[in-house]
Amino acid sequence: MNLGTRILVKVQTNPEKRDGVKAFGEKNFTTAVEKFTASLKKNRNDPETLIYLNNAKIAQDNSEALKVAIIAPINFDASLSEEILRGVAQAQNEVNNQGGINGKKLQLVIASVEDREDFARLDNELVEDKSLLAAVGVRPNAEIYNEKGLVLVFPVERPSQAENSENLEQNLVNSQRNTSKNNYLFHINPLYDVLVDTHARYIARQARNVAICGDARNSRNNSRASSNQIVLEQYTQAIQKYGSNVINKPCNLADKNFDPRNFVDQAIEIENASGFLLIPSFRNIYFATKVAQEVKGRKPLFASESMYSATTLQNGKDLEGMVLPVYWHRDANRDNPFAENAFQLWNAKVNQRTAGAYDALQTIIAGLKQANNREELQRVMSNPDFSTSGATGMIQFSPSGKRQGEAMLVKIERCESSCASGTSYDFALLNKK
Repeated sequence: MNLGTRILVKVQTNPEKRDGVKAFGEKNFTTAVEKFTASLKKNRNDPETLIYLNNAKIAQDNSEALKVAIIAPINFDASLSEEILRGVAQAQNEVNNQGGINGKKLQLVIASVEDREDFARLDNELVEDKSLLAAVGVRPNAEIYNEKGLVLVFPVERPSQAENSENLEQNLVNSQRNTSKNNYLFHINPLYDVLVDTHARYIARQARNVAICGDARNSRNNSRASSNQIVLEQYTQAIQKYGSNVINKPCNLADKNFDPRNFVDQAIEIENASGFLLIPSFRNIYFATKVAQEVKGRKPLFASESMYSATTLQNGKDLEGMVLPVYWHRDANRDNPFAENAFQLWNAKVNQRTAGAYDALQTIIAGLKQANNREELQRVMSNPDFSTSGATGMIQFSPSGKRQGEAMLVKIERCESSCASGTSYDFALLNKK
C-alpha cells in the first residue's frame, strides 16, 4: 500500500519521478512536490505521478485528509490498472483543487501485489486498516469487505467477476435482507450479464444462426471454468433466449493450431452461420481480428466489450461494421464535461474503464460529504435517495448495491473527416438497440 514512496507503474518512469519518490520516502515533501510536478511536465499522461503529487501536497501542508484505497492489478493487467488510475487521479485532482471534502483533502493509497496469491492478504490488510474509509477496485471474492465493513466500489464489470456469480447472488440476497447493515459492495456499471443481455437481444435480431469464437484457456483451477468460458455460456444462453441458434462448431482463439479461414468457411457453408460473435481475451484480440478478416463482407460481425479498445480501431479496416456493447461512450451525453476535462488533463482520449473509475471515486466523494466514518458512508450510499452525477450519468444504487440501467451498443465505422481515435475508424454510438 503506497502513497508515493515506490514506482509501481514501471513503464511510466523518468529521473524526476524517481527523485520525487525518493524525496517522499525521506519526508522531504517540498522536494517531492517539485519533482512530481517536473515529471508531469515531461509526461502528462501518468496518473500514478498525479496521485503522488496530490498526496505530497497534502503531506507538505500537513492537511487533514480522508484516505481511500485504489486496488490496481498492476503486475497482471497494466493497461486496466493505468485506466483505473487515470479515472481516480482525475477525480482526486478535481476535488482537492476545489478545496477538498468539507475542508479535508482526499488522499489515495495505491494497493497492489507482486503475486496473485497475495491478494487475499492485501484484502485483509485493507479492511483492517481503520484509516481507510473506502476502496475502489475489482475483486473476484469481495465478501470480506462486507464482513469487515469497508465500502468497495467496483469501477468496471469484468468477465472474471462472473466466476463468483453464485457468491455474488448470495451477497445480493443477504444485502436485500438487511440493506442498512450488510451491503458494502457497490457497482458503478450494471452487472456484466446486463451487458450480455442487451447485446444478445440485438444479435438475435440480426442473425438466426450465430457462430461464436471464444478463448478457452485452461484454468489453473481445473474445477473452475475460465471467465471467458463463462461469458461464452452467458452469451449462448442469452442468444437462444431471444430466439436464435448458436452453432455447435467449436472456435478456440487460444488454440495455437486454430485456422480462422477454415473455421469461417465451414461455419458458413456447412453450419449455415448467418453471424459471427468474437469473445477474445485482451491478449487474443489479434486472433479475433484474423477471424474478422475472413468474415468481412460475408456476414454480420459482433464482439464482446473486450474489443472496445484503441487496439481494435488500429485494425478498423477489417472490423468495419462490427457491433459491440459498452457501458460508456463520449457521445451518449455530449453535455457531460468528463471526456473533455480528461483530454485536457491527460492529453489523450480515455475509455469506459477510466470513466467507471472516475465515477467510482465520485460516488465515494459524494458519500463522504455526508459521512465521517465507514458505517455512515455505507448508510449514505445505500440510501434510496442518494445520487450523484458522473461521467456515466446520474449514479444511484439499488438496496443491493447494483447500478440500474442498460448497456449501449456501438459500431465500428469509417470516419467522414478526422477521428477522435487517431485512426481512420471510430466507435459510433447506435441509437437503436
